[in-house]
Amino acid sequence: MEVEEEERRSPHDHVDRCVPESIFDRVTQGLRDDLEHERNRRLQMVDTASKHRAEFAFAQLENERSLTSLRDELRVARGIVDRSRAEITALQTLVDAHHREHKALCEMLERKGVLHRKKQRTDGTA
Repeated sequence: MEVEEEERRSPHDHVDRCVPESIFDRVTQGLRDDLEHERNRRLQMVDTASKHRAEFAFAQLENERSLTSLRDELRVARGIVDRSRAEITALQTLVDAHHREHKALCEMLERKGVLHRKKQRTDGTA
């Protein structure tokens, strides 16, 4: 009968009888402390991640606003460039017309003998 009782006991029963209770308490408390430390560390990491997510979202929003602003400025600048090109073309057309008119007037004045053009020298002096 004693043999049967001995077989029914768990292997830990023998260890439990050999190890003082204070060691179990210290180990248990150490594990609880480790668990609490890991819990706190996890919470800090979650807080840090949340903070970084918020900062990232804010930075992304700022970047989108800046990009929109730059696109608006680019659109305005392109409009100014297009208008300036149109003005340049109109001014060039006007300059060409004035040049033709000037040339025609000079030729008319030469024919009437009012204007005498200088003949260009072949030696390159004026």
